[in-house]
Amino acid sequence: MALLCHLLPLLFTYRAASAELTVEPSLYLSRASSIVMLVAYFAYLIFQLWTHRQLFEAEDVWEGENNGAEEEAVIGFWSGFAWLAGMTVFIALLSEYVVDTIEDASDSWGLSVSFLSIILLPIVGNAAEHAGAIIFAFKNKL
Repeated sequence: MALLCHLLPLLFTYRAASAELTVEPSLYLSRASSIVMLVAYFAYLIFQLWTHRQLFEAEDVWEGENNGAEEEAVIGFWSGFAWLAGMTVFIALLSEYVVDTIEDASDSWGLSVSFLSIILLPIVGNAAEHAGAIIFAFKNKL
């Protein structure tokens, strides 16, 4: 459905004789498609939360073994908050480094930033997962 909603405005613009005549109707078609996708998404959420309620309810599997004892937190609220803030700053710095590297690579290789960030970066980023999956499959350790 998402592919169809993205392709309709593209095909509408591609099929038209002149681009000037299709700009406004294509915009209306794109907006209507996004509204349809939004409504479908919320309908899916409502459907899932009503018909599959048992999947989202908490299970008390350990209640019998612990005799009702609650788990104690390993770290306190403020230390957890400090770790969260620290990791957020750390990830922001790493993200800035990656963005600068992509822009430099784009200039030196002559490729667009969009191609590098949308196509190439996810492929390279998932290379470790793919290599691990292949190694575990060969060792039959799935």
